[in-house]
Amino acid sequence: MLAQRARGYENLDPYSLPVVVACRGLLADTLGQLPLVTLRGRRPLPRQPSLTLRPNPGEYRWLTFHRMTNNLTRWGYTFLRVTDWTAAGNPAAVRVLDPSSASPVWDPVSGGLDTVWHNGEELTPGLDVMWIPYRVERAGSLGEAPLDACAEPLRLFGELFSMAGSYWETGFPSLIVEVAQRLAPGQAQAIKQQIIESMAGRHEPAVVDQDGKVSSIGSSAVEAQLVESIAVANAEIARAFLMPPSLVNVASGDSLTYSTVEGEMRRWLATGLGAYLNRFEAAFDDLTPQGQRTRFDTTELLRADLAGRVEAYSTALAGEAWLTVDEVRDLEGLDPLPEPDTPPAPEPSTTTLTDAVPGA
Repeated sequence: MLAQRARGYENLDPYSLPVVVACRGLLADTLGQLPLVTLRGRRPLPRQPSLTLRPNPGEYRWLTFHRMTNNLTRWGYTFLRVTDWTAAGNPAAVRVLDPSSASPVWDPVSGGLDTVWHNGEELTPGLDVMWIPYRVERAGSLGEAPLDACAEPLRLFGELFSMAGSYWETGFPSLIVEVAQRLAPGQAQAIKQQIIESMAGRHEPAVVDQDGKVSSIGSSAVEAQLVESIAVANAEIARAFLMPPSLVNVASGDSLTYSTVEGEMRRWLATGLGAYLNRFEAAFDDLTPQGQRTRFDTTELLRADLAGRVEAYSTALAGEAWLTVDEVRDLEGLDPLPEPDTPPAPEPSTTTLTDAVPGA
């Protein structure tokens, strides 16, 4: 069984490597939880359209963006098909297409995408269907995924992972039994079985007869470097996804450290995550009415810890305050403070002029 499992590593799918699964999963989960907001100017619309609240009414909003991200990081592109329109003729709902079910037709003159065929239907890009590529480096390509640009290093990483699997599962025994005499047929198996039965599952001393001696086998220098080599390869794969290795629990060997989650998230947003957000925002910009645009709300992603927020609020409320207490409470999800009790108005005086002047 172990030998069969080891041989199976020869046909290892690079996308099944743990670090690749972790990077794609973190990207999809992150984009799935960030709200997509429709803006006019810099202000969110008071009433958000259904297109951004739930792009596909038939599934959860997070699932739609999960599908889009997984397509982008595996195939290098994704398609959004418009499935409903508003009374004004604007897109009201979309559906993510399976990349294998959509076929492109390229314009022979311009080289641009002319038509997309899906289940026997002819769709017009920009009208019936939105094409979202990750990267396009040659004409006639729907897109290249993040790992397409490092196919050879990824292949070598797969071989390294296969070597590790072969070594740890089937490659070498951890013990050897030395016998100072020639063994009769079946004796080697008997001694091996004796060791297994004596040592398996319990901390008892092993007894080896027939002049046997049990010795441990140490790993070679090359074998000892397997773990370190895999760690280096993991970090490079994370960088291919524009992701700080630390976010997927990979040691990168650099000196960049961040004391807060906010700092790490801000770094990722500026150096990698923003590239994925921008591609989806651009597609939904084209689907929204003129004068409006869409942006992912990254507020919660960059939210500071309580001590940091308190310090920021104190600064905003001091001196020339540019926030009110109720605005700060609203940012923290709290109700406004109750109105202070107003003292009752004094009763009107009934004193007459005659009462006020003695002797009058």
